[in-house]
Amino acid sequence: MIPPPNRIVRAATLIADLDRLRATPCVGCGGPLCGHRVLFSIVLGFKDEPRCPACLARGLGRDLPGLSRHIVAYIRHQECYNAAWEWTAAREGGCEMNDGTDVSSGCEVPDSARPESKAEGRRGAEGDWDAGDMGCGDLVLELRLRLRAMKPGEVLRVTARDPGAPEDLPAWCGLTGHALVSANHPVYLIRRKED
Repeated sequence: MIPPPNRIVRAATLIADLDRLRATPCVGCGGPLCGHRVLFSIVLGFKDEPRCPACLARGLGRDLPGLSRHIVAYIRHQECYNAAWEWTAAREGGCEMNDGTDVSSGCEVPDSARPESKAEGRRGAEGDWDAGDMGCGDLVLELRLRLRAMKPGEVLRVTARDPGAPEDLPAWCGLTGHALVSANHPVYLIRRKED
């Protein structure tokens, strides 16, 4: 089955970005970035300032192995990102993160990194908001107000069906300091930052 044209265009755009940005140094530490590492940055909303996984994990306050597994699982479940991942693997071969995590194209994603079920997504969330098809600007403005009404450390379960949400929400969380606990489009768990 051939993917819809918009997914083909999205995959082609990602591949062009990877081709342009690979070998760019990490904005955080200056280390070299392979295509896989650049894709990690793109997934988390740092396309214009790519970072290595270690700098991403440090900036997000996450452990590197857990973040790596989470991102690989997300990439594997998104057609566009997976196509870009496979293209990178074919061009550059496998990749091993500096924590020893193997992120080669043939790696098996651990069960712990597989997307959670809806029941698991509800567990541990103090709030639940269905944003529907709300787009980027309205989505993040309303999200900011909803998180502001919550206590620090509480988790909001957001259902956002807008096609831009997989890029918009991680980027917004990275900019504001709120923690993106999980992202399995259209369901996102966001932990309110400490004051």
